[in-house]
Amino acid sequence: MFKPQPKEARPLSTGRALRHLLVFQLKLALDALRDLALSPLSIGVFVLDAIRQPTLENSLYVRLMGLGRRSDRLINLFDEYSEVDHYTVDRAVTEVEQALAARRDDSTSARDGVSARDGVSGRDGVSGRVAGKD
Repeated sequence: MFKPQPKEARPLSTGRALRHLLVFQLKLALDALRDLALSPLSIGVFVLDAIRQPTLENSLYVRLMGLGRRSDRLINLFDEYSEVDHYTVDRAVTEVEQALAARRDDSTSARDGVSARDGVSGRDGVSGRVAGKD
């Protein structure tokens, strides 16, 4: 997101800063939801582990900590995993943006194609009749 840039880099645009803010807010919300889910789960798996007394490899609590680390990499709140090849919320947001842009481009080009055909053929685009002939 906001990485130090070389001195000759262009200034940060308001649109780009807003995008970063919105993505950061999304990440904060996901992080909060994860914490809300992990808190009661951690108590539950601790109690289960206390009753079962499993080996470290079979501990539900240790597995939950692993899940927490994986979700931390996925959320990537402070861009610690951007350089590493992990799937992150940042990549997901970029993919959604690209898909929406492609869809917008497809609908724009389809609409422009219909408009161009209507203009060339002399049809009014609504009824399919030739304009001015009833």
